[in-house]
Amino acid sequence: MISSGQETWLWVGFTGMALGALAIFLIGGRLRQEDRHHAVASFFVCLIAAGAYFAMANAQGLKIVDDRTVFYARYIDWALTTPLLLLGLLMIALPPVLRGDDTRHRTSLIAGVLGADVFMIATGVIAALTVDDTVKYVWFTISCGAFLAVIALVFGPVRAAARAQGEPIAGLFGKLAAVLSGLWLIYPVLWLLGTEGTAVIGQTTEVFVFAVIDVTAKVGFGLLLVTGVLRLQQAARPAKGASTVAAAAG
Repeated sequence: MISSGQETWLWVGFTGMALGALAIFLIGGRLRQEDRHHAVASFFVCLIAAGAYFAMANAQGLKIVDDRTVFYARYIDWALTTPLLLLGLLMIALPPVLRGDDTRHRTSLIAGVLGADVFMIATGVIAALTVDDTVKYVWFTISCGAFLAVIALVFGPVRAAARAQGEPIAGLFGKLAAVLSGLWLIYPVLWLLGTEGTAVIGQTTEVFVFAVIDVTAKVGFGLLLVTGVLRLQQAARPAKGASTVAAAAG
């Protein structure tokens, strides 16, 4: 079901994710106890992705649909890890302590971002498993619409919340959001060009690019997040029991 070349790149993906999880765990240990939740989310992103790549490298989590191989384990990975990635971004952007109407607004914003993201992945896997081309591209278009909704929320109200907390928080958020959104833009293009879409590129090339982008998006984002919080911690010097993000916001 998978070629030796595909298997090789899947093992590369597994190794990259496993090493990334270890690196985030070690760097996260340098964070204060009050800030280690930032590292926990990023660690589990890499750990979950490593599990998915291990399964795919062993020809698990695959399904033949209309003479093409769909790696549905990839979508299970994304359904779990992309909300965690976004949650890591939201934990930087949104004020940690709020009351009343602000709390309800914060909760609805988080629910909107994560809900649109999960809907994006769910409709994407439906598109991948659909045989009829017309129906497939309708689902793909719906998934792209959900992706645009995520981007609109992140660069709209979420970015506004980050900017309201001051330059240190806005600067870290800007880097994280640019990396995440820039890499995520590649996914629908690769889906469209790959075997689940128009099959302009072969499956081995598709597996290779997905592995590289996955490792960069998950490990790269996680390391940028954890080291960014560490730098904020060193600059803000928060009091015991206080959040670094809150202290950096002033």
